[in-house]
Amino acid sequence: MLSDEVIDKYRRAGWIAKNTIDYAIRVAKPGVKLLDLAVLIENKIVELGGSPAFPVNLCVNDIAAHYTPVVNDDKTIPENSVLKIDIGVHVDGYIADTAVTISFNPVYDGLVEASRKALEKVLEIIKPGIRVSVIGKIIEET
Repeated sequence: MLSDEVIDKYRRAGWIAKNTIDYAIRVAKPGVKLLDLAVLIENKIVELGGSPAFPVNLCVNDIAAHYTPVVNDDKTIPENSVLKIDIGVHVDGYIADTAVTISFNPVYDGLVEASRKALEKVLEIIKPGIRVSVIGKIIEET
């Protein structure tokens, strides 16, 4: 059983992650350098009292996961793109991990919305012991 102190640290990490993702959504725009966005996001995590659990991942279009801009990376968020922002926050080693996908092209709005709805449906039924196949079926049907 987790102590109240540990639960509080998880909650704090989750609160920081939620507020940081909300901030990231507001500042991510076409033309913004990925490196600048990553720095803004990591600074927000620290400003809110946490530490990055891993480098911010900013994946554009067909880059499915785990792209992290490096020093001197000049890549920007393209017009008409899809951007996934994946962050981790830790408070004394207790981690919250979250991501969001943003569409800057109405063509992809349906895809982003379908993914969000699938997640919501899975969250309604998820519990210890649930089979991955059940989760997959709900996602596929949604």
